[in-house]
Amino acid sequence: MTARGAIALFVKTPRLSPVKTRLAVKIGTDRAEQFHWLAARTTAAIINATERLATMQGYYAVAEEIAATNGIWRGMPCLWQGEGGLGERMRRVYEHLLQNHDFVVLVGADIPQMTVADLQQASSWLAHDEQARFAFGPSLDGGFWLFGGNCALPGRLWTDVEYSTAEIGAHFFNAVKQWGEVQTLRTLQDADEPSDLPVLLKALQALSVPTREQVELARFLSGPAALPDEAVYV
Repeated sequence: MTARGAIALFVKTPRLSPVKTRLAVKIGTDRAEQFHWLAARTTAAIINATERLATMQGYYAVAEEIAATNGIWRGMPCLWQGEGGLGERMRRVYEHLLQNHDFVVLVGADIPQMTVADLQQASSWLAHDEQARFAFGPSLDGGFWLFGGNCALPGRLWTDVEYSTAEIGAHFFNAVKQWGEVQTLRTLQDADEPSDLPVLLKALQALSVPTREQVELARFLSGPAALPDEAVYV
């Protein structure tokens, strides 16, 4: 039987939660929110395309309970991350989805240069349930942009690390590899600081076959134009 996977896209909802606060200091709150919407929509489109090629179901993992049920986020089922720090929220989403799927992948909305090939690589690796397997996508700032697994992990593994440090990726990787074999994906740059945006733009422009959403995001990053009204909701 073909393994069935889940991929959860972690998002916050502008006007309900602060988003991209470090970007907002330099580029303004409105533009930071616009970037978040576009990046989330772009990443969701990559997930939707992956669903058509691999046996996976995409989900929005939404930071606000009300946003998980009021239709703001469209195109994939929504679930609430729950309360607590990032580690606790990732653990909750991972464990919840693992109840009904053979493996689970977690990604953030600030790596819109990821590709279907990246997600297929993780899916192909995790679909083998004869052994404990994990997928890990490191980011240039020392964190990670993707984590996936096909088995449960101890609760303390998610919460016994500090997620605001530059060593979080290494700490999390070292903890996970004690519980199974880990495949490392390519290193990508997430977008937290204003200095990250030119790197992201260059990565988007370097894509051989960008999606329509990736092209629109690159156009947004290239100039001051605001998003059209219809792009506000994903």
